[in-house]
Amino acid sequence: NRRVKLGIASYDAIEIALDFGYKDEHAYKAMSELRERNPADSAYKVIYPWQKYFIYLVCILLGASAILGNVTIFIILFSLLNIYYFIINPFKIFIATRGFKHSQIGVNITQKEVYDADITSMPVYSVLVPVYKEARVLPEIIKHMNDLYYPKDKLDVQILIEENDDETITAARRLGLIGEPQVVIEGMTLDEYKQYIKFIDVTIVPNADVKTKPRACNYGLYRAKGEYVVIYDAEDEPDRDQLVKAVVAFRKLPKDYVCLQGHLNYFNYYENALARCFAIEYTFWFDFWLQGLDYIGAPLPLGGTSNHFKTEELKKLGGWDPYNVTEDADLGIRIVMKNLKTSMLNSTTLEEANLEVGNWIRQRSRWIKGYVQTFLVHTRHPIRLFKKMGLKQTFYFFFTFGGNIIMPLLNPILWLVTFVSLIDKSLTDYLFTPEITSIAIFNLILGNIIYVILHLIPCIIKKQYSSIPYAFLMPLYWIIMSYAAWKGALQLIYKPFYWEKTNHGLSSIQRQPIFKDINNNDSEKNNLQNKGDDVTPSGSVA
Repeated sequence: NRRVKLGIASYDAIEIALDFGYKDEHAYKAMSELRERNPADSAYKVIYPWQKYFIYLVCILLGASAILGNVTIFIILFSLLNIYYFIINPFKIFIATRGFKHSQIGVNITQKEVYDADITSMPVYSVLVPVYKEARVLPEIIKHMNDLYYPKDKLDVQILIEENDDETITAARRLGLIGEPQVVIEGMTLDEYKQYIKFIDVTIVPNADVKTKPRACNYGLYRAKGEYVVIYDAEDEPDRDQLVKAVVAFRKLPKDYVCLQGHLNYFNYYENALARCFAIEYTFWFDFWLQGLDYIGAPLPLGGTSNHFKTEELKKLGGWDPYNVTEDADLGIRIVMKNLKTSMLNSTTLEEANLEVGNWIRQRSRWIKGYVQTFLVHTRHPIRLFKKMGLKQTFYFFFTFGGNIIMPLLNPILWLVTFVSLIDKSLTDYLFTPEITSIAIFNLILGNIIYVILHLIPCIIKKQYSSIPYAFLMPLYWIIMSYAAWKGALQLIYKPFYWEKTNHGLSSIQRQPIFKDINNNDSEKNNLQNKGDDVTPSGSVA
């Protein structure tokens, strides 16, 4: 028998010992738990044989049709896609109108309920903030975590930094998140600043071949101490009372509600036209579209941040899929598959809108790639999908989730057909028949008009009148989206697990506290940028 000795150690020493002792086990489980427990739910295997053979068959038939000069197969496929598109349009309009009419659906916690909640009896709440090459925005994380209306001794904040991310680790050391601070916030003493950051921990995520946000989150989940856990992105600014609202909501809702999705929008929506269009899209999606889905009982694809979970239920679900680059949307579907529920929460988190087209394309191509991954994963066993979801939910999954993939991919083909028909209508009528050509043109023109109107309405409802002119630019925005969609779909073939990094900290809006160096008292007003050795001057780099 082993002899056990009792000893006394500091809390930090115990944390370090546990980190060291479980590092390898947690690193392995972060990558493999879902894959080993429920391989059918993991995107580790991108595509199943029958799905691959089906795609091969379609490609062979199209190739043979082209070689033989017989366009029958192409016409049939194009016709089916157009009919699918034709059905999706009115269905999406129906969902949107439900969202406009029932925008308050979900759990709505009043300010009175927040104030009446006993703040001293709040449970421990874990906050996971995965970052990669985000040295520039670390000060924002410190500020926004401190702004939360929640007892600091009940907050378990983990900033998850990749082991090889020297840039961010160096910045964390300088800020005192690791070791002794080299700077303090202007106006604070060293002791005050140490108290200010005391509840924020840095978790170093061990290196791996696949570096994705869900892998880092899984690693943090094994160390989470809270009854509830939430994910925030590096630049996120959640409503101050969001955690209290989530606790009150979970206590009000039936036990089968395991997730709450907060609303998302942008603090810098007015910086340029791209940011305006992005914000209009987000307002429509999070304030109305998801409400419409919730109202009709359709699966809710989660957003990448401000997802609040019951920690133990999340662990039972296997956490996030580290091989899926939209782990949020995938988890939303898995929640439905387990007969569990998600609700919208009436609280908003502000993010940083992309201001650069290239940066936006990288982000959106990853989203579309992840949506395709998720769709392939959950349709690889159609009978299982039907048994788990039922007829109604399966229908909703194909026509809402599937529609969000098909539409941006199909749009360029519709544009081409419309363009050719304007030059030589007899050619398109010969290839597709007049009826199919008419449906294609109808889908494109009327579809765009309808979707412009659907994105115009939120601007009016939310009284964002300055954004109204930009709603008419949405068709141009969707052209860029189609390019990103094809980029992401094709990338799935040769880089299925590659995480396209979105650069943050590019906004001109200053949201960070001013720091001063402890040694020379010089103020550092630009996110510690004066320390060129510590922080990349141009911001986060993919």
